[in-house]
Amino acid sequence: MDKEEAQELHLLLFTLAGFVHKKFWLNLRKHSCFAPRANKNQVKIINILYYREGLTPTEIGQMLDLEKGSLTTILDQLEEMGFIVRRVDPNDRRKLLVSLSRAGRDQMDKTMSQYTESLVKLFKDVEDEEKATFIRSLRHVVDFIKKL
Repeated sequence: MDKEEAQELHLLLFTLAGFVHKKFWLNLRKHSCFAPRANKNQVKIINILYYREGLTPTEIGQMLDLEKGSLTTILDQLEEMGFIVRRVDPNDRRKLLVSLSRAGRDQMDKTMSQYTESLVKLFKDVEDEEKATFIRSLRHVVDFIKKL
């Protein structure tokens, strides 16, 4: 990759991040059943744990670029609210695994139901082929980034 490609990639990634935040994440937060109890970072962790069961705090911190001390505080708060549970990793007793609690999963199921309805409305005027291309493209981007 040359410098010009790297600069374009940087621009594209930050443009994409802005659009994803504006069009999707803000919409998800609007439908969140966790508000007003949970703040933005807490909701992000809940969303990550909805799809990825049993992550270490280190993995969560890396995904969200959170310092260990900040993350510990957030996890303590989420556990106190009853949204997450921490348990010892059965394969390595030195590690903790974080998962959604039953209450957290139930709340997230409600959020996702409402959010799914809002996505259907958002995409209602988009042609089927264009939606299919968009989803295929996103799959390709995710698969490609996993390889890096």
